[in-house]
Amino acid sequence: MYLKTQTYKKLCENIGFDESSNLEGFNKLEKSIFLLHNEYLLGSAKEAGIFIKNHGNSKNIFDLVIDIYNKRIKAHHALFLIIHIFETALRSKMAFILSQNYSSNPNLKDDWFINCSNLWLIKKVNHIVKINKLNEDFLKTANSFEVLDLFTLGDLENVIYNNWAIFQPIFAGEKQYKNQILPRFGTKDHLLSTFSRIRKERNNIFHNRPPKGKAKSIMTNIEILLLRLDFNLKDAFNGISNLEYGIKLKYEY
Repeated sequence: MYLKTQTYKKLCENIGFDESSNLEGFNKLEKSIFLLHNEYLLGSAKEAGIFIKNHGNSKNIFDLVIDIYNKRIKAHHALFLIIHIFETALRSKMAFILSQNYSSNPNLKDDWFINCSNLWLIKKVNHIVKINKLNEDFLKTANSFEVLDLFTLGDLENVIYNNWAIFQPIFAGEKQYKNQILPRFGTKDHLLSTFSRIRKERNNIFHNRPPKGKAKSIMTNIEILLLRLDFNLKDAFNGISNLEYGIKLKYEY
């Protein structure tokens, strides 16, 4: 099988060994190419090869490669989680801001998406509703959360860009968290260039591709943005970091 042969060949090249090396774990490593993420696996093999070159042969080549692979997968999952948290928090915060600023009577109604106080938003909402092929009566009973759930992350960026005045205090104003001064996104271009990088990495990660940028930089920017949205990321991690309670397996392992 050509694909198997070429993938396994690349795996061995990255490690710097072949089957004649007779290292324990080579057979298991061959089987792994059928089940694991190809790019992460080949990258892990390359890192393992560098480790072996600097520190000598590994007792079990499979264990070494998979240990590196698992670290990369954990980082991928962590980014998936933090970006999901950020996107959810952003949607919710924007729902309240838009409703408060553009609804006909913010204390009594949540109707910014159907009244005429902001024609650009009305046009945007109608366009997105049409793209999603929803019944024209959808907006008559919808609320801000349901409307913004139809928006892509790029759409949300567009809303902020065209309504910067109402979002500027959150992202560009002075803000402290427990006596820690938070960096400011002084202009909408500064903020949206950061959003754009996050969105691109979000698309990579959500579509099972490794991020192109540095994970640490992505996480730092999201942490700052979440604190500016008054979201406590540490509490969120403490509350959901142990996922075993929510996953009940049927079979014994």
